[in-house]
Amino acid sequence: MIVIIMGVSGSGKTTIGQQLAEQLEWRFIEGDDYHPADNKAKMSAAIPLDDSDRQPWLDSLSSEIDRYLHNRRDAVLSCSTLKKQYRDQLLRDPKRVRLVYLHGTFDLILQRLQQREGHFMGPELLQSQFDALEPPNDALTLPIDLPPQIIVSNIEKQLNLKPSSGETRVLLQDLMFPEAPRWQSGWLWFTDQHAQRVVRVNPQGTSEIVVTLDDLPGGLGWLPDGRLLVISMTKRQILVFEDTVLHPYADLSSLASFHCNDMTVDSEGRAYVGNFGFDLHGGETQRPAELILVDCNAEARKVADGLIFPNGFAITQDGRTLLVAETFASRITAFDIEPDGSLNHPRIWADLGDAYPDGICLDPQGLLWIAAPNLSSVLLVREGGEVVRSVQPWGDPYACMIGGEQGETLFIASAETDDPEQAKQKLSGRIESLSL
Repeated sequence: MIVIIMGVSGSGKTTIGQQLAEQLEWRFIEGDDYHPADNKAKMSAAIPLDDSDRQPWLDSLSSEIDRYLHNRRDAVLSCSTLKKQYRDQLLRDPKRVRLVYLHGTFDLILQRLQQREGHFMGPELLQSQFDALEPPNDALTLPIDLPPQIIVSNIEKQLNLKPSSGETRVLLQDLMFPEAPRWQSGWLWFTDQHAQRVVRVNPQGTSEIVVTLDDLPGGLGWLPDGRLLVISMTKRQILVFEDTVLHPYADLSSLASFHCNDMTVDSEGRAYVGNFGFDLHGGETQRPAELILVDCNAEARKVADGLIFPNGFAITQDGRTLLVAETFASRITAFDIEPDGSLNHPRIWADLGDAYPDGICLDPQGLLWIAAPNLSSVLLVREGGEVVRSVQPWGDPYACMIGGEQGETLFIASAETDDPEQAKQKLSGRIESLSL
């Protein structure tokens, strides 16, 4: 179900929406985040938006609602939706999208807006909001002069809302964009990518920053002597962490066609590294990418090419097979690992249909856990593509790793956006855990 909390700016949509989502353990979606930059600039300049300004915003919200409904996810959306025509566009399924209207007087809301700081919507635009408002007759209407907890309680009771039955628990939150989780020496290590740091957290939730980079950190791995390797994504390098300092280890800039991303290191200390292949966030046309092997002497060479956004990696327990998540090809590809680290005999290990695989990890039985952010799910898949289990974490999952002293826990790196700027603002990144 999607519950839309509507009303003019200053009516308390965000406050009520966040409290309702937190109490239900549902996702919270801030509608203001979906406004294009031009819309925010106009409102900051006290220029009211017209219907044409709002249409791209409504299109984005409609797509997000459709995605949640398709994935059977519950969420609370704060969104003004002042006109009936806007609401008609967002009420995608009347049985599963419900509307709550927060009603208040002009004077009370003006007083609230005058006390609000740091928002692009100022009190100068309040009259234009009331002028555009077409009060709904098909919504749960509640007065805003009640205490927030009373309003939230009324919404829960009158819409008969139930808390989430989510399987995961949040171990760590308020991260920008966690990626590349690895279990090592009693800790889950990961990169908080857009914060440009490597972090570790123990099963009790105690975390510490290991090291900060001057670049985006990607995949992690360890050499046989215990030294940590870290991908420096845009510089296309591998760095080694020793004596509390990061040093250059291998330069991949002449081999990687775009930013490097994930990496796995085998028991001999050989690193396999993927890269984007193209400027994903810049909107460039998709191109295939290569896999790079960095051997035990830190010498790099290309060992495979033609992959579509090679992302997460896993090596089978016998060390003889490398599994690669080709994100935008919706498949897991397997390679035989030769004694010198070369890759041969590429083949499709699993066709994943409409899932976009990101981070992956193998379980002891040889099944593969796959983070599929576009489906908001972590899938447990058998070779051939059969989905054995599906887990829906709080956030969209981008990577996963089995850990714990007995391998009893699946750790999930999740976030509500992978957009660099939004990730920095939202701090929606989480490390979640699932008892296996």
